[in-house]
Amino acid sequence: MGLGDITRAGVLAAVDECQRLGRETFRRRYGFGRATTYELVLDGHCYDSKAIAGVAHLYSTGDLLSADGFSGGARTVAHRLRVLGFTVTDGNAATDGPQQVVPQIVLQPRGSSRDRGPQNFAKSVRQGIRITDIRDALGEQADALTALYPDGIARLWGSTPTTQVNNEKVRALRDRRVGDDVLFYAENHFFARARILHLFNSPPVAREVWGTDEANATWEHIMALGEVEEFSAPVLAAPILRRLNVRAPLRSLTLRPAEDYRHVGHLLPEKSHLAGPHPSTPLAAPYPQPTATDLLDRIGSLDTHRDGPSHHQPLALLWAISRVAAGKPRLAPWSTFRAEISPLLSEFELLGSEVTPEYPFWHLQGSGLWEVHGTAPDADPIPQAGVLTATQPVAGLTHASAELLQTPLTRLKAVVKLCSTYLDGVDRRELLSRVGLAGYTTADGLLDGDESDGGREAADADGATGPAARRESTSSRLVRNAAIATQVKELHGHACQVCETRLQYKRRPYSEAAHIRGLGSPHDGPDELPNLLCLCPNHHVLFDGLEIYIDVDGIVKRTHGGDSVGSLRRHADHQIDEAYLQYHRTLCELNMRTGK
Repeated sequence: MGLGDITRAGVLAAVDECQRLGRETFRRRYGFGRATTYELVLDGHCYDSKAIAGVAHLYSTGDLLSADGFSGGARTVAHRLRVLGFTVTDGNAATDGPQQVVPQIVLQPRGSSRDRGPQNFAKSVRQGIRITDIRDALGEQADALTALYPDGIARLWGSTPTTQVNNEKVRALRDRRVGDDVLFYAENHFFARARILHLFNSPPVAREVWGTDEANATWEHIMALGEVEEFSAPVLAAPILRRLNVRAPLRSLTLRPAEDYRHVGHLLPEKSHLAGPHPSTPLAAPYPQPTATDLLDRIGSLDTHRDGPSHHQPLALLWAISRVAAGKPRLAPWSTFRAEISPLLSEFELLGSEVTPEYPFWHLQGSGLWEVHGTAPDADPIPQAGVLTATQPVAGLTHASAELLQTPLTRLKAVVKLCSTYLDGVDRRELLSRVGLAGYTTADGLLDGDESDGGREAADADGATGPAARRESTSSRLVRNAAIATQVKELHGHACQVCETRLQYKRRPYSEAAHIRGLGSPHDGPDELPNLLCLCPNHHVLFDGLEIYIDVDGIVKRTHGGDSVGSLRRHADHQIDEAYLQYHRTLCELNMRTGK
């Protein structure tokens, strides 16, 4: 596969995602650098041609074409995009787009050890801050940072307010802008460089990240940074400061214009090829992000009676969720959708329904969970299969929906909602197996190799005699942490947390460490002490088989019938994470609805 497999619909889908994420975040997510020659131009906006082509290949074929996977270079990419009907310009030529905005230079003192400068830089710039750890303090800024940092780690630096009216710091705080370069200064040297991605003012965030200084002031004027690079050898600051007409040593946040920056650029290390905001394109404003509750509400409000009762939309959404669980692209071409959905409609659609794959492919757009790219503007209200086959549009979950479904509990709740709301009368256990979600039938999930043999032993011919035959197999196994398994057993003295049983095997105590949220797919639970129970073999089997669960009050109950088995015994040094217990309860709810 190569550039020839890229479709126009795939390009449009990639462009849409780039618009939603912003160019810097889009490139960083997929491992591409900034375009240096050719740019795709669409509706007055410019895009990095290689990045768009690589992601378009993902949505056209299912495989990302990585930055080093292009044969023929940027010129070949430009040719393919032009063949598909797009405009591609030479990045070195003048265009009618926005004029290039040259970055200014922000000189940022790091601060001394007394000011906790080195510690703060290591914490919030070098290591970064987990957005989830400061989400409550972020308020309305949470969506902006989430869009900028898809890995969930924000690189932040702040400045304290000043009571002065028009000094260097006041001017810098007032006039710095997104896209400017920041040089970090300490001990008469510049030691790091970054680019401003976002600016905001927030005392609550500053207190959460850095605390307060000796005057009880917060570093509330905050820069969100990208393209962070620490120089391999610090650069002597004096020559740069002289050319910028700044007194040494640098004591205050200082801003110098783009023209001055050009005069000292040659004194700094050449920039690494890092993904960063394109100077000619402002960062896109982040789209409002739906919550998990919004997602589940939309799933529970599908219009399944458009042409009489139908299962086609729930079936298509289950299929889409299975792609998220398996790490596949959220969007797929019509040919893939039709090949995989048609058998599901044939087997699990309501009796007498004549729905065909183009119905869910198109109508799910009304749910707010689904998008289609690549259809003609004058397409029929319901494009015919022949038209879809000719144009090969791509469709699937919206970016926001797919992101929410990356969370295992949200994904599980979505499956429960679909099964309980729309799929009565369907063999839901068989359906989950068919769409690739068989792992939800046990708390352990599917480990590597489980799906191929279903855990069954191969049967030899009847009447075989002699030693049992052997067969070769190759498999990979999850690597469990034996130390924490031993720890949970020893904390509880090998006594089952459900029934208090202490077993002896070969004159040694015997118990089993059970994961609450399983390690296998699609649960993808962590191997850590808060996700473990110490159980006897009997209750381990029942717990993994979803026959018992632990309610919010710590009572162990039977899934079918709700009878109490007893109270879960706790230990002060074994803190169980309630989120894992909630996940297991939801899994038992699904098991109860799917039946035997």
